[in-house]
Order: sequence, then C-alpha cells, then structure tokens
Amino acid sequence: MKQNCWSGPSLWGWALLLLVVITAVFLRVWQFGDIPPGLYRDEAYNGIDALRVLDGNHALFFAANNGREPVYIYLTALAVSLLGRTAVAVRVAAAVVGSLTTVFVYLMGREWFDRRVGLLAAWLWAIALWPMHLSRIGLRPVLLPFALALAGWLAALAFRRQTNRLWLLAGAAYGFTFYTYLAARFTPLLVVAIVAFLWWRGPRAKLWPGLLWFGVGTVILLAPWFILFAQQPELILGRTGQVSIFNNAVNEGRVLQT
Repeated sequence: MKQNCWSGPSLWGWALLLLVVITAVFLRVWQFGDIPPGLYRDEAYNGIDALRVLDGNHALFFAANNGREPVYIYLTALAVSLLGRTAVAVRVAAAVVGSLTTVFVYLMGREWFDRRVGLLAAWLWAIALWPMHLSRIGLRPVLLPFALALAGWLAALAFRRQTNRLWLLAGAAYGFTFYTYLAARFTPLLVVAIVAFLWWRGPRAKLWPGLLWFGVGTVILLAPWFILFAQQPELILGRTGQVSIFNNAVNEGRVLQT
C-alpha cells in the first residue's frame, strides 16, 4: 500500500523531518556568538563551575548561585576543554541539546500518536520563541524538555513493544531529568496523570508489569540524588524554599493571599 508523507516513512516524510531539524539548528546557531550579546551572570556561574570540574571538583549538585543540577555544568566543562574559555563554550551545549530535542520531540509524538503529530510537535519546538531562546543561552532549563522527550519516546516504545528493557531505560531516562533542572521535581504529577489515563483506558495487564520496571530504572538513577538529599537536604531544597509561597519572606504572613 502506498504511504503518504504524513503517515509512513516515505521519502517526503524524511525530507520534511530533515527540513524541520535544519530549521531548528539554523535558528539556534545563526549569529551564535553575538545574539544575545554578552554573558548573563547565571551563565558566568556555569562557566566558573565548569572550570572547577576541569580542576577535579566532580560534584553531584553545585551549591553556588542558589544551587544547580550538574548536567549542564559537566557539558559546559566538556565544551570549555575543547573550545577554551569563551562565551561560545558556555552556550554551545544549549544549542546542541536544543537542536537534538527536535528529533526526540518528533520521535515521541510519532510513537504516541503518528508521524503527523510528531512532525507538527517538532516544528513547533523548532520555531517557538522560548525553546529557541533557551537554546542560545548557557543555562540548564533547555535540558529538561530534552530528557522528558527522550523518556516519553522510550516509554511509548516500551508500552507498544512490551519490552522490560525498554521500560527500564525509560525509567532511567526519567530519573535523569532530576539532574537537569529544578522543575523536574514537579513532573511526577505529569507521570501520575499519564499513568492514570492509560490505566483508565486499559488494557491494564499491558501496563502494570512495565511500570514496575520503569520504577526500578527511575530509582536506580535517583539513588545518588536521594543519598545526597538525605545527607544535605538544605542543599537540594535551598532554591525551592526561597521561592515557596510558604516562605515568610515571600508571603509576608499572608499565605492565602500570595
């Protein structure tokens, strides 16, 4: 049966995907060294900690600048080792990750729905303002969509193929998100909502064994994070406490009105 460019792996389908990826890369690297101009102080902190990594400080969580998850700093350290102490080295990881996310957004959309949804989602990611902006500055938020898209794609593959290894990898990818950006701590609500929806739609027998393996993969990746939290909870919760509405400095004694 002949496949159209939306539903099947035709030449046109691959050409459209290539066009989307090229667009994403272009928007993220055009005048990369000049726009935006200069380094923001948070970017500079990442560069400083990257130098510390190169000097042997292999931390799991970096306490300076209100605390930061480690992945972007390690990627920056790699870039600095290759490109030197430049603004481009601080930002290049964001551009690479933001571009790669286009591919994984496509894969996730295709696996959960179809090629049309995958291409549309990838296109929106490629041209949307905030993903583009976050891919051009040396900050860690761009890592979270990448990790979530990877985990979502692997989970969809696991659900369709019913392979324990894929469920384990999906769980590990999800656990990895907690090392990318602070907002990952809110994503369990999203996971619970998706699982509840799939559980409601059924068949449940197809879901629960895989969830166990997903949980195992997540716990394995999060074990070091949990150990650090048990030893130094103030290190992990510092930034969360600063911006929480339950912080008296924020709510000024009026929690319900904040």
